[in-house]
Amino acid sequence: MSIVTQAKKAARSAGKNAGKTPVPRVRRTPEEARTLALASARRLLLAEGPDAITLQAVASDLGMSHTNLIHHFGSAAGLQSELMRQMVSELTTTIESAVMRLRAGKGEVKDFVDIVFDAFDRGGAGRLAAWMALSGESTHLAPIGEVVRDYIDSVERGADAEGDAARIHERVTSATLFVTVAALGDAIIGNELRKMVGREREAVRKLMGALLPAVLDPHRPPR
Repeated sequence: MSIVTQAKKAARSAGKNAGKTPVPRVRRTPEEARTLALASARRLLLAEGPDAITLQAVASDLGMSHTNLIHHFGSAAGLQSELMRQMVSELTTTIESAVMRLRAGKGEVKDFVDIVFDAFDRGGAGRLAAWMALSGESTHLAPIGEVVRDYIDSVERGADAEGDAARIHERVTSATLFVTVAALGDAIIGNELRKMVGREREAVRKLMGALLPAVLDPHRPPR
């Protein structure tokens, strides 16, 4: 290729990229790359929704090669699954803390409900879980089951040792199902439903806070 031809090719390339500020490539350790990729994916989820989480979008955001992300996550579905695992793990840690506060008499059922609802709503976990399930990628939701089972086991271990194990298990799992399904539904369609029936934003949370004590203790009437 002649010097003139090379110059013309460089000029055309410069013209196409005029006004664009390329993100510089930075060498990162594997752990740094994974951490930054997950943080980028979470930003995309909250800003644009689950379908915005693509390897190309994350690579562009971080100045990282598409191939590098494939090496770390395998595919966009793998990245989404890992993000869900991270988000649910954080949720579980927070819930366990809330449960410990309840046991110590330092918290209320309302605090527990708010934590779960906030995670699915503001944290974006509800949108990601629903999108993965409806798109036929429910197998990637397996990490949720692992974390939820760990959470239930930890709550049961901290329950009254003299209580009936089967009864405690039923109450804990019932409460988990009750709050989680309500929080997930509220994150996905709650805003539209509240407008239809003319209720305030906190309506479903208040309902859960009133009913959850009766689920945990059947002998206690709901308020």
